[in-house]
Amino acid sequence: MIEDHFDRARYPQVFDSLLAIHRAQCRSLDLLQGAVSPYEVDVLGISVEKGGTSVLADGYLVGGTLTRAQAEYFFGWGVFVQFVDDLQDVEVDRKDGLSTVFSVTAGRWPLDAVANRAFHYGRRVVERLDCFDTPGAGPMKQMMRDSAFRLLIESAGGARQHFTRPYVQEMEDHSPFRFSFLAQRRGLLAGTSAPLVSLVEAYARVDEM
Repeated sequence: MIEDHFDRARYPQVFDSLLAIHRAQCRSLDLLQGAVSPYEVDVLGISVEKGGTSVLADGYLVGGTLTRAQAEYFFGWGVFVQFVDDLQDVEVDRKDGLSTVFSVTAGRWPLDAVANRAFHYGRRVVERLDCFDTPGAGPMKQMMRDSAFRLLIESAGGARQHFTRPYVQEMEDHSPFRFSFLAQRRGLLAGTSAPLVSLVEAYARVDEM
């Protein structure tokens, strides 16, 4: 299907990006070794490669070609989203023996410093949004800037047992919802395949906050 839409000779980067995902996914198998030291396996490097190549390929599949600045943004955003996902799944990953920068840290040290580095990284990434100059894209870019940190904040709230109390309080101060409310909503929606409208309505019942 992809070849029907993108000629290999005209859009080589589309296929290069797909090969990059394949290589990254193969390398990510090393993260399934259980209790592995980050000095034995490049946990950070593999996570960066896996997350970055996934979204970079999305960019090429949408546009066919990208400028260098746009490619760097897509890769960076993919890495940031990977960090968010890894923080959100830190407890599951620990139980399943999947090594991430968060799962190898949790239970040994607070996640405060690791999360801070992810925040700073995300801030540098969204600063690159200006490489997209499509007319009328301003509101979308602002939404991306605003939502980026809420994603990480809410993920931190879901794993608050792995953070110090002052850090959790500071994160909650920047959240539009209390972490207890978000946990309640997650519990109600766990395992559901409800339509998107139903999910939005569940979060919109502010009288239950």
